[in-house]
Amino acid sequence: MSSLLRVNVYVMRFKIIYLWFSLPVLLAATWFFAFYSPVSSFIEKQRAELSAAKRTGEMMGKALRDVLETRKKDATARLSLDGISKNVPAYQQFPTLIRAITESGKKEGIVFDLLNSNALPYDSGQASPLMKPALGVGFKGKFLDIGKFLEAVEKQKGFKRIVEGRLSYADKDYPILTGNFLIEFVVWKGD
Repeated sequence: MSSLLRVNVYVMRFKIIYLWFSLPVLLAATWFFAFYSPVSSFIEKQRAELSAAKRTGEMMGKALRDVLETRKKDATARLSLDGISKNVPAYQQFPTLIRAITESGKKEGIVFDLLNSNALPYDSGQASPLMKPALGVGFKGKFLDIGKFLEAVEKQKGFKRIVEGRLSYADKDYPILTGNFLIEFVVWKGD
């Protein structure tokens, strides 16, 4: 009997050891499946939603910066266009512009030999609301007077550039120079 009792004691000890080792494993598995796994998946879903919201916020911020930059460019373009439209006369005002140029030249002591107007072709392939009339000017005058005249021409509304220019002198008329210039202007086609 004693051997049977010993076997029962060993079996009982084995069951107690088995119970003490399996109970923590069972509790850990229950905790993992009942608490950790659902909470972990919920946290991962929340992280995914948060990262999607951050990406959306970054895209919205970039779009907002683009819109603000476009508004600034638009405002700058409008100011530039307003400035251009103030400095570019209408084509109907071109004869008045020619008259102002000749009057300023006469005031500086310039004698005009030639005044002719023609339109230069516009460079771009698109239809433009602007025209480029050119004024061919032949004149005689002193060097400093010619410089003052050209400075006055440069200050006129619609002045773009001097396309061609030539000054010459004859020994017999030395202080007097002869000049031929082609002056380009920019004007609006419409009124």
